[in-house]
Amino acid sequence: MKANIGMRPRTQWLALGGALIVLAGVLVAWALSRAADRVQVVQVAVDVPAGDVIAAEDLVLVAVAHDSSVVGLLTAADAQNAVGKVAAIDLKVGVLMQSGMWRTTPVLVTGEQRVGVVLKAGRFPDDLARGDTAVAAAMDVADPFEPIAIRVLDAVATPDGTTMLTLAVPKVASVAVARLGAAEQLVLVGDAATGGGGS
Repeated sequence: MKANIGMRPRTQWLALGGALIVLAGVLVAWALSRAADRVQVVQVAVDVPAGDVIAAEDLVLVAVAHDSSVVGLLTAADAQNAVGKVAAIDLKVGVLMQSGMWRTTPVLVTGEQRVGVVLKAGRFPDDLARGDTAVAAAMDVADPFEPIAIRVLDAVATPDGTTMLTLAVPKVASVAVARLGAAEQLVLVGDAATGGGGS
């Protein structure tokens, strides 16, 4: 009896050890399966300041583990949702894109107002589009209006050949720009960053 009593604890420890080995194997298999189950999401490849348009080359795809942290992130399948939109915040290299980081329409910055104008072809660069900058000027050289930098918030071509533009204009010039637009005396020239010469 004494020999049997002495062997019982040893058998229990062996059984417990075997169970732990099985459990460890299950955990390793689970971890490997989780590591293999990855999904591609969108990451910022180039710094994009708030208010700038997000281009395809500003983004890159990276693989992350498919778990609850993926919820809200922009996946590869929906990457185009952010392209052509405007950064709502400063997007830094390495940041994973998620909902709320971009807007459909550029936001105004302090000191700007929205001004809507309708321009005929030839009074703005042909490829002027949302997110671009330009210089607003008067067609009449005798007009006292001083050329001023503006941003294009939206540009929609109409069937009659004109283009409806929504401009972000410094408040001090917003009324003057609206007046020139209504009088068909407004022109948009070049790029505000270069001071003209074509967009």
